[in-house]
Amino acid sequence: MEYLLALALSAVFTVVFMYYKKNKTTFVKPAAVKKDELIQSYKDELLEILEANKQNKELQFQERIKFIKKVNYELSMNVFFDEVEAKDLIKELSGLGK
Repeated sequence: MEYLLALALSAVFTVVFMYYKKNKTTFVKPAAVKKDELIQSYKDELLEILEANKQNKELQFQERIKFIKKVNYELSMNVFFDEVEAKDLIKELSGLGK
């Protein structure tokens, strides 16, 4: 009897799970859109850092270096960017706001 109850509950949960999974629609962004959004978010974040530290040029420089190191690490782990694209983006970020 206990096995029958467990089997019935399992069947109900499976049916409910399959129903919700089938009705769930997911939107996947193309890789180019993801890359563009990521690049823009890096630019926006760097500009915010530069704006927040505009009074102290030395601190601004240190924060820029710290941010670029972080971006470099993240890009090295990102599947959307190859080595050349990552270097180009780092160069672009290095020249931003000067």
